[in-house]
Amino acid sequence: MLRITEISESANSVTLKVEGRIVSEWVTVLEQECLKWLRAKPEVLLDFSEVMFIEHNGVAMLKRIASPSLRLINCPALINELLNGNNNQNKQLNLPRD
Repeated sequence: MLRITEISESANSVTLKVEGRIVSEWVTVLEQECLKWLRAKPEVLLDFSEVMFIEHNGVAMLKRIASPSLRLINCPALINELLNGNNNQNKQLNLPRD
């Protein structure tokens, strides 16, 4: 299960708290939510402090939609490593982080 909650919004940005596991159909749900807000706001912050797991498809999706307007905050170290690991087979995500 994945929960996405809007925790703050201003004229220029929105912060979404993402909680749970980014797996299966929830990858698509998160992608749609991110894309919706990226069309509406110059900056979208994803608070990953409560993300427990992200599967390969979730990592691939975040890499696919990466942009300077999309930032991860409070990202757990393990998930940060999955997203930006030093594995040469993986393309760097380079999402800005707080």
